Amino acid sequence: MLAVETPKESRVRRVLQPEDLLSLAFVGDVQVSPDGSRLAFVRTTIDADSNEYRSRVCVMPVTSETTAEPPPFTGGPRRDHSPRWSPSGDRLAFVSDRKGDAQIWVMPADGGEARQVTRVKGGASGPVWSPDGRYLAFTARLGEEGILPATDGGKGDGGDENEKDPARRYTKDVRVIDRIWYRLDDLGYFDGKYSQVCVAEVETERTVQLTAGRLDAESPAWSPDGLRLAFSSNRLPNGERQPSVSDIHVLSFRPEDLAGLSAIREPRTLTSGRGPASQPAWSPDGRTIAFLGNHQERGWYTNTHIWLVPAEGGEARRLTGDFDQTFGDQAVTDLRGHGNGPALRWSEDGRTLFCAFSQGGTVHLAAVDAADGRVTPVTSGDRLVYSVALDRSCRTLGYVATDPLLPGDVFVARLDDSLQAVDERRLTDVNRELLQAVSLAPTERFTFQAGGGPRADGWVVKPVGFEPGKTYPAVLEIHGGPMAMYGNAFFLEFQLLAARGLAVVYTNPRGSYGYGQDFVAAIRGDWGNLDYQDLMAGLEAALAFGFIDPARLGVAGGSYGGFMTNWMIGHTDRFKAAVTMRSVVNEYSFFGTSDLGFSDDEEFGCLPWQDPERYRRLSPVSYVERMRTPLLILHSEEDYRCPISQAEELYASLKKLDQEVVFVRFPGESHELSRSGKPWHRVLRLEKIVDWFGQRL
Repeated sequence: MLAVETPKESRVRRVLQPEDLLSLAFVGDVQVSPDGSRLAFVRTTIDADSNEYRSRVCVMPVTSETTAEPPPFTGGPRRDHSPRWSPSGDRLAFVSDRKGDAQIWVMPADGGEARQVTRVKGGASGPVWSPDGRYLAFTARLGEEGILPATDGGKGDGGDENEKDPARRYTKDVRVIDRIWYRLDDLGYFDGKYSQVCVAEVETERTVQLTAGRLDAESPAWSPDGLRLAFSSNRLPNGERQPSVSDIHVLSFRPEDLAGLSAIREPRTLTSGRGPASQPAWSPDGRTIAFLGNHQERGWYTNTHIWLVPAEGGEARRLTGDFDQTFGDQAVTDLRGHGNGPALRWSEDGRTLFCAFSQGGTVHLAAVDAADGRVTPVTSGDRLVYSVALDRSCRTLGYVATDPLLPGDVFVARLDDSLQAVDERRLTDVNRELLQAVSLAPTERFTFQAGGGPRADGWVVKPVGFEPGKTYPAVLEIHGGPMAMYGNAFFLEFQLLAARGLAVVYTNPRGSYGYGQDFVAAIRGDWGNLDYQDLMAGLEAALAFGFIDPARLGVAGGSYGGFMTNWMIGHTDRFKAAVTMRSVVNEYSFFGTSDLGFSDDEEFGCLPWQDPERYRRLSPVSYVERMRTPLLILHSEEDYRCPISQAEELYASLKKLDQEVVFVRFPGESHELSRSGKPWHRVLRLEKIVDWFGQRL
């Protein structure tokens, strides 16, 4: 593995290594008990021998002392996750794959034997308790045949594995595709299966399917009276051509009639199909549904707002129209995926809504006045606060927080009368042993401005063992999206580069969330222009600190960040080494090969064949003859967002031109390799990056 010389100041604490990823623990999905006395959350670790992740549900009293080893509440051999308190707080539902497919289980909140509630072939996810605690709504990926029973306590029955007809046996792997949207990165091919809303009666385990159709239904939410279920889904006639659109729908029924719900019910649609609408949340009186969404006024670059719609039907109203930031957690790191969606939550009196928002490199919880939309931050600090949950009275707050020196831990706080988080306490210290053993690099924030452009944020990570008066090589890192946001979070890749003696510069150029609607939409249909200017201006601002050697600069990025890495080495020779990951190379071919590329005409304002010159001009491969920077290409073979053919085009072109280029392919991995790929693949990826820059800078 990678050998690193220990800096002088780090002889007591050792230098961080890529394999340290395997020792990290991750916490998330915090849930506060209804009475505010306990927190449930998920702790995930890595089993290096089996190359798998293991997760357990943990439960701790809010008065607990900080611990490095939170007590496990569940003991499944592989993955237990998604804990959800019953309304009375006496039971905890969770999802477990302890007997095969992931199924929903229920366990007494004070401990005891877990009981399996669902037995759905293919698994169940996202349990949501009904207000009376008798039922659990959930989602399952189902085909036209609906719910099929699982065998062996939860494992699929093998289907036609023993098919005797050779014509069937040797052709069953062939896919016949008749729709434009037929696969999704990290999920795979739809194969006729879509997420559907289902309900299980907890005591009898009777399970029924409530929705059907060839697009997903998600985020079920019970009304306070338990007689209706709201959910999010795209049910437009040609909805598959509009993957970014969804609506809020409502199903009405009587829970006591569950046995008669075998037939699929037709929901009422409450919103207008003009953009994404998700995360429905009922007001306490059941008259209003809040949700997150927008009308795509600026396309994919439109800020997400909180909306209100009458539960019985009527015009939806944007509650937070005057707030020029986006709701939701838009920050990116390499230690967690994108499954930390915002929890939209009403207060008991119906006067306040709580939701996370992203601003200037931070993520915090906000309290939103349900009458006038006034937004008041609840948490604060130079950090990211995510996986937020509240008790029934909205007085006890649980969450995970990360900053540049903290990978992430569970915290608890109290909300005072002004809805400010006070008396914050840290409940976990899950990476104590590792953090006490290694040297980490400090991170400094700065601002910069391209000529005539708005001010933006940047950060610089100093090398481990930094000595004033010396100069160091540096790597400019570029985030993906582009509508994402770097921020005050722990980034393992950056710390590993710093451990190798390199500085790291990362910025939020135009196109990033967190700086207002005009800022994020400034690059729509025009990548490589204003964003390029901002990235170079951010780099110049970092060079002004005086400790970065301008002759030893590298550049790296993934997804859109990979696009910009390719673009930059095709437009400047400033960089001496580059790493492009899961990148976009050719916009024309991307249109027909990416899982969502067919909607790129929304970005460019035209289809590829209508203006091929525009697509050519905005494709980094068009400038390949100018690329002279030594390039490392990292790409996953099952990346459906930025297909590996993009990397193949760039690699073949550079090889034909006799340029220095190395291509590393990761089999069986998706676009999410850096965040949730197989552990040893993630380690190898980090080693390749650090070695490439270490040897060339």
